[in-house]
Amino acid sequence: MVFLIVLAVLIVVALGAYALHLHRKVQALDVEREKVRLLFEQQLKEKSEETSKSIIILAKGVVADELSITEACLRISWLLTQINPEAREAEAYSVFYQVADATAHIPILDAWKALTREQRKAFDRERLETEKAFGDFVLDAAKKLLDEGVPKFKPASDSSDLFYSA
Repeated sequence: MVFLIVLAVLIVVALGAYALHLHRKVQALDVEREKVRLLFEQQLKEKSEETSKSIIILAKGVVADELSITEACLRISWLLTQINPEAREAEAYSVFYQVADATAHIPILDAWKALTREQRKAFDRERLETEKAFGDFVLDAAKKLLDEGVPKFKPASDSSDLFYSA
């Protein structure tokens, strides 16, 4: 009988030690997960700041007429979406997306080079008409970016959702 009690105590102690070991492993994983989360948040912040600087440079370029309106809109719309996926719906910046959408079908790089002279002229006319129609609005939106700054990063969801937590 005493043997069974001693055996039961030993089993309970062994299970308790194993539970303590597992608890410490979970704590270590939680610490590591928190480090990774903080690193991830820092990287998101740095990327957002870098992207914001690029948007400001492009806005300055379009205001100073150093960059075509089409090029600026294509680049700014893509970069704004990287910072805030909801930027497309923002009335102040929707013109960037409108111009980008209106000119997205125009070939670039090798596809542009492969076009005939007549095709290039037709696309250039279309691009210039779009720029003429939206130009003032694009300049106003670019000035707004320069005056008010780039909208802050807004994650699509809470970054803690990216990590499993027990």
